[in-house]
Amino acid sequence: MSHAEISRVELAQSRRVSYESLAVIGAVVGLDVTIRAFPSGEPVRDAGQLALLARLRALIAPTLRWRTEVPLHITGDRRAWDVEIGGGGWRAVVDAESRLRDVQALSRRITLKARDDGSDLVILLVADTRQNRQILRLAAPDLAGFFTTLGRQILAALSGARPPGSGIVVL
Repeated sequence: MSHAEISRVELAQSRRVSYESLAVIGAVVGLDVTIRAFPSGEPVRDAGQLALLARLRALIAPTLRWRTEVPLHITGDRRAWDVEIGGGGWRAVVDAESRLRDVQALSRRITLKARDDGSDLVILLVADTRQNRQILRLAAPDLAGFFTTLGRQILAALSGARPPGSGIVVL
């Protein structure tokens, strides 16, 4: 590639740049260039997460309050919990993950949200897949400090009562 062509790529002035050219330029500066594919046509990108939340909702008592996309109680903060479940003077917040990736970042994100929101009952809802179960087995020591209650205890309590503590529910 000529210096002029590289300059046009860097300045976003090239109309078409091949993947091979991008890979070569990336390699020169020590980067791996990757491509990600996303499904088209389906307007709801988080359909898996919505299905996961629906499975949880089907298991909790109908007398409990269920609110979705609940913002943190901090003015101007754009973070939100996927769900808030509540009843009789208590509230539990839920973050749902259909596919686990970076558990350390996930744990940090949830613990910071809980701290900033003053939430003492946090449920990490995880889709029951082979990959997620494997990741949870490997990450158990990293998550055990915050998520101390077994998922089955949480589900049993959500039949109408306050969960005994924060935990991970796999559905």
